[in-house]
Amino acid sequence: MYGSCDAGGLAGTLPVVMSGFRFKQFSVSHQTAFKVGTDAVLLGALTPVTVATKRALDVGTGSGVIALMLLQRGISSAVGIEIDKSAAAEATENAQKSAWSEQLRIVCADFCNTAIISKLGLFDLIVSNPPFFSNALKSPDNKRNTTRHNDESLPLDILLKNVVFLLSENGFFSLILPVSEAELFRQKAASYDLFPVEIHHIFSKPQKPESRQILVLQKQHSPQPPTEKSICIYQADGTYSEEYKRVTKEFYLDFV
Repeated sequence: MYGSCDAGGLAGTLPVVMSGFRFKQFSVSHQTAFKVGTDAVLLGALTPVTVATKRALDVGTGSGVIALMLLQRGISSAVGIEIDKSAAAEATENAQKSAWSEQLRIVCADFCNTAIISKLGLFDLIVSNPPFFSNALKSPDNKRNTTRHNDESLPLDILLKNVVFLLSENGFFSLILPVSEAELFRQKAASYDLFPVEIHHIFSKPQKPESRQILVLQKQHSPQPPTEKSICIYQADGTYSEEYKRVTKEFYLDFV
């Protein structure tokens, strides 16, 4: 699950359909998976997809929304790995109802399990909306802890070690993190020769401090300065910004 956490004012209003959300080309149910939020949509929309991106892995896929977004954007196939059985079942159902039922495979497994992930093969792109908080106060809800705390479910060192193992030579690893966690993650990633090639600075509203960063990392022996971009989700009046509409218009029903 390792799901989308929308603390910090980034939760968006998405089109509701029954127990989930309807996008332009697919619908997502999330009765048991962590709820779809703006973090997931931004990661699915801003993660770079090139002609060389054939195969993607979504770590902690939850409802499968990010994998489905990447398939809509043109990748050939995707695997979503999900530790929670009920969420994995829901993601499988979402995949089967989509136009990419033959291209998306959901694996119910722990990404920390080396024996399992070693059988997945290599990927041109790995994405993750991971547990955010390394040492924060725990909730009495164990399932919520799994989605929010990386020391509870997916330690950063194990995440990085396994990503490096599965990433193709010129592949990318893309993830979204709060600003406070992003710097720590960059320091740890450098010890695995993973360095950012793109950084997306995400702001909820004008005049508000930066809330999130999307880091796009690649294996590099001699790291180069990354390309840096900024996006503000809302305008001062609380409506979506034109820039946010532009990057998500291929997904949201209300954006032309």
